[in-house]
Amino acid sequence: MGLVITDPLTLHIQQTYRNDVFAHQAVDVEDTNRSFRHAAYRQCVLWIHGRLQRDDRRTVPACCVKVVRAKFPSLTGNYTGFIPGRGVGW
Repeated sequence: MGLVITDPLTLHIQQTYRNDVFAHQAVDVEDTNRSFRHAAYRQCVLWIHGRLQRDDRRTVPACCVKVVRAKFPSLTGNYTGFIPGRGVGW
């Protein structure tokens, strides 16, 4: 889990790819941590479920959320949480 989900270098590489595609750059520490959390959640879902179809969202296990939030905390303590998709999934 450490290398696949919470390793900063792995997440940086994944973010660099996504930033090239979506042209989004983190501006401050809060943006960086938010971006790392989002990347870690994507990595977790990919690791557990494989590649998902569009609008197919899966919940991240609470144990993974706890580890990710501890490693990349929100400075304000505010977290978005799971947002259900409109398509396939649970």
